[in-house]
Amino acid sequence: MKADLVIACDGVNSSIRRQLFPTETVIFTGINTWRGVTRHKPFLSGKSYVRVGSINSAKIVIYPIVEDVDGQGNQLINWTTEILDSGTARNDWNKPGNISDFISRYESWQFDWLDIPALIRSSDVVFEYPMVDKDPIWEWSFGRVVLAGDAAHPMYPRGSNGSAQGLIDSRVLSDALAQHGTDWQSAFRAYEHERVEKAADVVRTNRSTPPDFINIKVEELTGDQPIDDLDRYISQEELRAMSDRYKKIAGFSPENTQ
Repeated sequence: MKADLVIACDGVNSSIRRQLFPTETVIFTGINTWRGVTRHKPFLSGKSYVRVGSINSAKIVIYPIVEDVDGQGNQLINWTTEILDSGTARNDWNKPGNISDFISRYESWQFDWLDIPALIRSSDVVFEYPMVDKDPIWEWSFGRVVLAGDAAHPMYPRGSNGSAQGLIDSRVLSDALAQHGTDWQSAFRAYEHERVEKAADVVRTNRSTPPDFINIKVEELTGDQPIDDLDRYISQEELRAMSDRYKKIAGFSPENTQ
């Protein structure tokens, strides 16, 4: 098969990037995740996205992905757990997960709106993933080959940025190719100029102050104890400022012109 150009968007373990950077490896710093999907009745609004806890103790993200999956009104609900362990060796990628490896962290997480350990145990399937990224690279185009998505900027999967940044890449690259026509070299340079540094900022931010940094901050301020008035510890303005800083870096803020 022959092609004029190759857009390598083949993921975090990109075979094309591996040919360009043969000694490079993913970076695993001890955060492990287990993901699953469970058939369950709707909880809260039926469209709620819930993030509970932090990686300092245990964290879970839960949201519905399919409505009325069985004709009985149940949803297909996606959940992802994150736990920080002391180990630094990378484990296997995308292997079947064992609930007994992590369920103890969540046994007491039974709320009046959702029984989280029951949700986990009822999952149709469970997979285990290490949370990995790679250090930013400053060149994405190599002759007629250009990198995009996770192949260009593998990052911790936080804030939906694994997919969102890939979509931004696609828009910027397609606009550049449309603008420059057959001058693909100029198109690739324009794409790199627009995206490389911005994507690197997201990679670095996802390591240090991701969206769930808010959870970590609140956990620190409250001593991880139940509270009935968050405003006693941190103002809504401070929380909004934390969120807005991340949105601006990721390109999600309304005034962003990416």
